[in-house]
Amino acid sequence: MEQKPTREEMICMAKETRRQVTNAVVKPEELAAWPVAMENLLIPTRLGDSRCYMTSPVQEGAGPLPLIINLHGGGFIRQRTDNDQLFCRRMTCELGCRTLDVDYRVAPEYPFPAGLHECYDVTVWAWEHAEALNIDRSRILLMGHSAGGNFVLGISIMLRENRSPVRPLGIVSEYPPTDLATDPAAKKAVDPVIPAERARLYNLYYCDQEQQKDPYVSLVRMPEERLKDLPRTLFITAALDSLCFEAEKFALMMAAAGNEVTLKRFPGAGHAFTIYRRPGWEEAVELILRYAKGLFHTK
Repeated sequence: MEQKPTREEMICMAKETRRQVTNAVVKPEELAAWPVAMENLLIPTRLGDSRCYMTSPVQEGAGPLPLIINLHGGGFIRQRTDNDQLFCRRMTCELGCRTLDVDYRVAPEYPFPAGLHECYDVTVWAWEHAEALNIDRSRILLMGHSAGGNFVLGISIMLRENRSPVRPLGIVSEYPPTDLATDPAAKKAVDPVIPAERARLYNLYYCDQEQQKDPYVSLVRMPEERLKDLPRTLFITAALDSLCFEAEKFALMMAAAGNEVTLKRFPGAGHAFTIYRRPGWEEAVELILRYAKGLFHTK
């Protein structure tokens, strides 16, 4: 039997993985094209202070503003990048809202459920401090990409199960992983194929094999009765993404439980295409903007 690496060995391996991965370059002029007021925040959570970045309209209108809480992707192991900042700047400018971008703790240094709990606590904190932040607590939208897409779904379920007064107006979940319990080699393949060995390692960075069965890790294992009465949700999936089918399976589970779900698969698109501005991204971002505008204007 192959011996799995220790947590210390995984931390060293993850650091090397982060060094090898290259992100789409964001030029200063691209950020400047979406002018916002930016504020760095340290928000208290059960894990300690969480580093967050609030973007607000330069000309802030009267009255409380809608809020997007944005959770980045990165396979649960990579931090926020300038690509996330660019995305949040555009959301703020186009929607006239505030956007709280959470640079949450990542695995394997902080394995499950650390990141999920940190983002949950940030969400509750924002709702509790709505007046001081000049935000409308009835117009809070949770938005997540990849691993962050997993988190926003889990947070919404957790809020309901904890009987929290915090009720997000809606959710946008892009290409989320929802089934870490099934071995990657057993999943339906797409082209280009992510090597099963790499996918297994990313999953193991986040949590051990037994924890991968936890419904808050593998959301497709969540019983239907725990999926009832959730916020309206937009799912965006990519046809050339190995996570496409499990994300769509969970979207249909939410719909079967009686929730309002919108699901859009983008042909010719790959994983993380919206954040890294790859084929199909313009149409997907326009869909997100229309969806958010509809929610914010109708409550």
